[in-house]
Amino acid sequence: MGKRRRAIKRPQFVALKPRDAGMILLGALVVFVGVLFMRAMTPKELPMTSATTITSPWVPASVKHWQPLIQEMAQKYDIDPNLVAIIMTIESGGNPQARSGVGAEGLMQIMPGTAKDIAQKHLTSPVKTYNILDPRTNIEFGTAYLAYLRNEFGTTKQGPSWDETAELIGAGYNGGPGAASNLEKGLGLESLETSSYSRDVFNMWRERNAPQSPTYNRWLERGGSSLVAKAEAKK
Repeated sequence: MGKRRRAIKRPQFVALKPRDAGMILLGALVVFVGVLFMRAMTPKELPMTSATTITSPWVPASVKHWQPLIQEMAQKYDIDPNLVAIIMTIESGGNPQARSGVGAEGLMQIMPGTAKDIAQKHLTSPVKTYNILDPRTNIEFGTAYLAYLRNEFGTTKQGPSWDETAELIGAGYNGGPGAASNLEKGLGLESLETSSYSRDVFNMWRERNAPQSPTYNRWLERGGSSLVAKAEAKK
């Protein structure tokens, strides 16, 4: 007798009920919307790197002394090194031991509370311990904060000049994010210091490739020359 062939069981497909199919589609839609939401909520870094080196010829030698570190951190945080150099010029003149009357320290004049915030939220690799007077640390913290302000208040429509972005960053660096927000919304700046600071940053940024900066020269006349002199003495 021949061997019996085993009956091959064919897969049985169960028709989905309309309600079940609807639930599957709804679940897929929820996942899709969730992905879009997460993408929208993810901070977008704006390129602000028209230069890879300090090109401003009028930046003081006491600041250009830190050019290797400035360029390294500017590249790390995708910020134009000229902006970092401008902020350092106004803040300390390039003096690594600079201390303000309100407690800001170092080349980029970082406040203790701001330093803690930067260490936890804005560095590429958060840290718990640091020496804010260490030049590398101070420049990285300052540059990371500039990048945060750039991402918070900058928009692509502000390019390619980034003049408006520079002014908002200046307001935020001196007066905090609230000041930058007020300036962005057209509410103005109540602090005369922050108003002057943001305009200095704005104009020095615009004059960054000029042979001379009238804004920088006026800043020297208003007292900046003493900062630069102290920085030169520390070299």
